[in-house]
Amino acid sequence: MILLHLGSAWLAGILLASLLHPPPGFLWLLTPLPLAVLLLWRRERRARLFAACALALLLGALRYDAAAIPRHFDEGHIAHYNDRGWVALRGVVVGEPDVRATYVNLRVAAEELEIEGREREVRGLVLVRAPRYPEYRYGDELRVEGLLTTPPEFEDFSYRDYLARRGIHSLLRRPRIALLARGRGNPFRAALLAFKRRAQATIARILPEPQASLLTGILLGVEGGIPADLMEDFNRTGTTHIIAISGFNISIISGLLSGLSARLFGRRRATPFALAGVVLYTILVGANAAVVRAAIMGCLYIIAAHYGRQTEALTSLAAAAVLMTALNPHVLWDVGFQLSFAATLGLVLYTPSIERCFQRALAGVLSPGAAEKIVGLLDEALIVTLAAQITTLPIIVYHFRRLSLVTLLTNLLILPAQPGVMAWGGAATVAGLLWQPLGRALGWVAWLFLTYTIRAVEVTAAVPRASVSLGRLSVAPIWLYYALLAILTRKEPSRLEALWQRLTNHLPTKMAIVGLAVAVLLVWMALGSLPDGRLHVAFLDVGQGDAIFIQTPRGRQILIDGGPNPATLTAALGRRMPFWDRTIDLVILTHPDDDHLTGLIPVLERYRVGQILESGYEHSTSTYQRWLELIEEKKTPAHLARSGMRLGLEEGLELAILHPGPKLLKGTEADSNNNSVVSRLSMGRVSFLFPGDIEEVVETMLLASGRELSSTVLKVPHHGSDTSSSAPFLEAVNPQLAVISVGADNRFGCPSLEVVERLEGRAILKRTDEDGTIEVVTDGERLWVRTER
Repeated sequence: MILLHLGSAWLAGILLASLLHPPPGFLWLLTPLPLAVLLLWRRERRARLFAACALALLLGALRYDAAAIPRHFDEGHIAHYNDRGWVALRGVVVGEPDVRATYVNLRVAAEELEIEGREREVRGLVLVRAPRYPEYRYGDELRVEGLLTTPPEFEDFSYRDYLARRGIHSLLRRPRIALLARGRGNPFRAALLAFKRRAQATIARILPEPQASLLTGILLGVEGGIPADLMEDFNRTGTTHIIAISGFNISIISGLLSGLSARLFGRRRATPFALAGVVLYTILVGANAAVVRAAIMGCLYIIAAHYGRQTEALTSLAAAAVLMTALNPHVLWDVGFQLSFAATLGLVLYTPSIERCFQRALAGVLSPGAAEKIVGLLDEALIVTLAAQITTLPIIVYHFRRLSLVTLLTNLLILPAQPGVMAWGGAATVAGLLWQPLGRALGWVAWLFLTYTIRAVEVTAAVPRASVSLGRLSVAPIWLYYALLAILTRKEPSRLEALWQRLTNHLPTKMAIVGLAVAVLLVWMALGSLPDGRLHVAFLDVGQGDAIFIQTPRGRQILIDGGPNPATLTAALGRRMPFWDRTIDLVILTHPDDDHLTGLIPVLERYRVGQILESGYEHSTSTYQRWLELIEEKKTPAHLARSGMRLGLEEGLELAILHPGPKLLKGTEADSNNNSVVSRLSMGRVSFLFPGDIEEVVETMLLASGRELSSTVLKVPHHGSDTSSSAPFLEAVNPQLAVISVGADNRFGCPSLEVVERLEGRAILKRTDEDGTIEVVTDGERLWVRTER
C-alpha cells in the first residue's frame, strides 16, 4: 500500500502545480526538507511515509512544471508563424490518420516552412484537416499549402489547450496537398498500422454496417465509422465504454495470450510472449490513455502470475497512474484516462460491498445458495456497472453535461453479450485475414451479438427522458463528492481474480447453450430476410444527396447513387440487406458530384458489385479518381448508360435508360447535373422515374424526345431545386407520389418553395429531411408507402 500513498501524493503534486503555478526554484528549495526527515527519522515508520509522500508531491509538481504548455515559441517552431496568412510546409505524417466520414485529420511533423517567399527549417506538429481522398498514411512525406492558424478557444471548451496537451499548437486550414514520398516512418510501426488497415478492411468485407464499424471500434479502437445517430444512442444510454478499448479488452487479450503461449512454449517461457502481445495490441489500437492504463495493469498481472505472486489491484492502478503521468503529466486531464482510472477504482473498491448487499437482500426471500447464484449472474452486468458508476458518474456529468437514466438497464442488457462480440468478432477477423469465406461464416455469429447490442441500445435510447441534459457544473461539487466517497469507503480486498473465475466458470456448458441459441437465431433471422415477391424501392435518408436502394421481387439489389456520407450509406445498406449478403447486382452512378458519389466508394471496397452503369461524364475531384481506381482494381464491369438501353431485370421488371444521349451535353449551366443518368423502372402498372440532378434544359429535351415519362413515383430532380421540376415536365410525368431527397437545413435552400407548391398540387409529397427513409413497396398493381418518421 506504500505505492498507493506515494502515487496519490505524486498526482496531488501535479494537480496542485496546475492550480497554483509555484516557481520551480521554490519547489527545489523545499525538496531538502523531506530528505532531511527521511535521514533523521528513518526508523519512524510514519515519519518516513510522511516524508516520502511530501517528496513525491514535490516531484510531481516539478514534473508538471517541466512539461508546462508553452505559450511563446521561437523562430524555429512552426507555431511561431501561426495566423500570418498563406504558407507552404514540408513534413511527415507521424501518427495514424484519423479517418472520418468525409475528411481525415493528419498529424504532420513540420520540417521546412515557406512563408512570404522565404524558406526556413522548422519543428513542431501541425494538425492538417485533409480531404478523404486520396488516402495518406503514416510515414508519408507531404508538401502542404494552406492557412496556418492557432487552434481556437470556445466559450466552454479550449480546443487550443486540448491539442496542446498532445503537443500540437498549429492548425492548417484549406490544405492543398502533394505527396512527395512514402515510407519515412518507423518500419515496425508502419507494418503494424498496415496490418491494422488490413484487419479493418477485412471486418468491412465480412460484416454489414453498422455492425462492422461497431466491431472495428471494439477490437481496433477506430470509432470514426460508427454512424452519428448510433453514436448518439450510445451516449444517451451511457454505454460508450463498450466501444472504447479498455481493461475488459486487455484482460481478454492478456488471458488468451497467456494461455496460448503456455501451451506453445511452456509456462516459464510464456511470459515474454504474452507481454509482447499486450504491448503490440496496445500500439495497434492507438495507445490512448485508457488503453495504456489497462495495458500496464495487464502486464503487471502477467508478471506477478509468472513469479507466483498475487497482484494487488490498487497498487497496480497506482503504478499505472504514476508511470503514465511521469511520461506525460497532462494525461491527468485526458477524459479517457479519468474515466478508465475511476471505473477501475470503482470495480476494486465497491464490487464486493455491492455483492454482499444483493446477497443480503435476496437471502430474505431465497435460499443462500440460490441468492449466491443470482448474484453471480448479476455480477457480469448490473453489479459491475453499479460499482463503476459510483466513481465515474461525476466525471461523466461534468464533462458531457448529461445524465443517462437508463444506463443501468442498458448495461444489464448488453454487457453479457460483449464476450461474444470480442471472441467471435476476433475469431472472424483473424479467419477473414487468412480466408475470407471462413471469416464471413464466423462473422455471422459475431453479427448476432453485435446486432443484439445495437438494438438494445437503440430501444433503450428511445425511452422518453432516457438522457437528461445538464448545464455547466463547477468543479467544487465534484471534489466534494469524491471527498465524501473517500471518507465512506472501507478497505476491501481485491476481487478481480474471483470475478474473472466467475466469468469463466462452467465455460463449456455456457458455450454449448449459447451456441445452440445462436444457431437457432441465425436460421430464424435468415428466413425472415428472404425476398417477399414484391418490389421494394427505398429512398434513403442520406442528408443532402441521393441514394436509392432497390430490391427486386426475387431478391436482386440495385443501388442508384450513394449520397455524401459513406458511414450513413453503409449503415443504411446494412439495415436493408440480409446479414450474409455482400453482393450488389447493379450500381448506377447518375453523375459524379460528391453528394451522389462519395457513399459509393466503400460500396466498391466492401461489396462484390455485379456491374456499374454511369454517364461517363469525367470529373476532376479526388473522390472520382478513387472511384475509377476501384473499378480498375476490382475489375468491375462498367458500362456507359445511354438513352434507348433497356435492362430486363426479371420477368415483368424492366429498367429503361432515358438520358444521356450518345453525346454528352456541353456548355450548359451545370454540365455534370445535365448529363445525369435518367432511368425509369416499371413493374406491371407501377413505375418509378429517377432523373438524377437534371435541370430544366434536359427536362425540355426529354419532353421533345417523345419517350415515356409518365410514372407512378417521381424522385424529384436536383433535391427540389428551382432549376428543375418545370410545370410541363411534372405534367408529363403526372406522379401519384413525389419524393424529395434533401438534407435538413441545407445551405442550398432546397427544396424551393415554388417547387414544393407545384408538387403539392399534383401528388402526395414526401421528403427525407422530414420523413426519414421513404420505402415504396409494390406488387405491380398496388402501392404501399412506409416512412421512417
